[in-house]
Amino acid sequence: MSKIEELSLKLNQMILEEPIVQEFKKYERLIDNNEQLKDQEQEIKDLQKKIVQQKANQDENVQTTIALYQKKKEAFENHPLIVNYLYLKEEVDELLQTINGQINGLLK
Repeated sequence: MSKIEELSLKLNQMILEEPIVQEFKKYERLIDNNEQLKDQEQEIKDLQKKIVQQKANQDENVQTTIALYQKKKEAFENHPLIVNYLYLKEEVDELLQTINGQINGLLK
């Protein structure tokens, strides 16, 4: 294993040990194991496809489908697990951007 690979693995492990990342991974697992949320997500994806097809076919019922899609999407996004997951995802993204910025800053 090269020195770079070794350092990358160490950095990865350190990131995974961060409390915010551990909390994010916990919510990720909770969502992955929640059949109701999986079903809701699939239903939203199916409605998206239906909207595209209806628009392509100039189906007059597209507005009804859009309204149903928006209602289902809002309910999904307001589920407590999803709200917490999305918040933690933003926090982890910020952490990773900070790490990336520091590494890039050191390369100058």
